Amino acid sequence: MTSAAAVLAVSQADDATADAVTGELNRRRIPVVRLDPGDSPGELSVAARLDEDGMRGSAWTRSRVVDLQRVRSVYWCRPHLYTAPTGLAEQDARWCVNEARYGLGGILPSPPSAHYVNHPWRPR
Repeated sequence: MTSAAAVLAVSQADDATADAVTGELNRRRIPVVRLDPGDSPGELSVAARLDEDGMRGSAWTRSRVVDLQRVRSVYWCRPHLYTAPTGLAEQDARWCVNEARYGLGGILPSPPSAHYVNHPWRPR
């Protein structure tokens, strides 16, 4: 798990701008966790809860884990849309996408005390 305050880079895996940003963060030895909401389910998992102290939880990919309370900044740059598992009926797939949009879409933009570059709720 990332122990130092990390930057959460939410972007497509093949986004050149995010590549440059994460490359510079790595060069500066700033912990960065890059993920794409479109990778859920499968490549991305998130678990969070609200309690009297606010939101607590983690997000993890195959190679990184980040404590959402330790996110210092969020860089949001053209992530993929949420997806449903393959093989579902159309109605079930729509339900899964909506649940992910509201669940992940509420958690990923909400780490306490994080500074945002292009907050995801602004363009909406």
